[in-house]
Amino acid sequence: MAKARPAPTQPKLPLKEPEQLSMPVFSCRHRALKAAVWQNDSANGPFYNVTVSRSYKDGDTWKESSSFGYDDILPIAELLRTCHGFISREIAKAKSAAKATATPGN
Repeated sequence: MAKARPAPTQPKLPLKEPEQLSMPVFSCRHRALKAAVWQNDSANGPFYNVTVSRSYKDGDTWKESSSFGYDDILPIAELLRTCHGFISREIAKAKSAAKATATPGN
């Protein structure tokens, strides 16, 4: 008989202060589905990530899942298209601002 192994423990991450908690820079919803755009800063400028979730109620508690059914696929594609448009506009604005502040060359 095999011995049960203890579950591996995850390292505890330090909790962030309320002012350090990040919020998405953009989000869009369709019924219980939500797509959120997150901006991250790097040495090369900002970059963006997108998360998709489905809200559901478990008893009296609202929870989120990253598992989707067949009927969710096309609405998620549209949410992602909307996020893509937002990110494209933000990148274009950043490039335009960088071009405006650059000094003209000889």
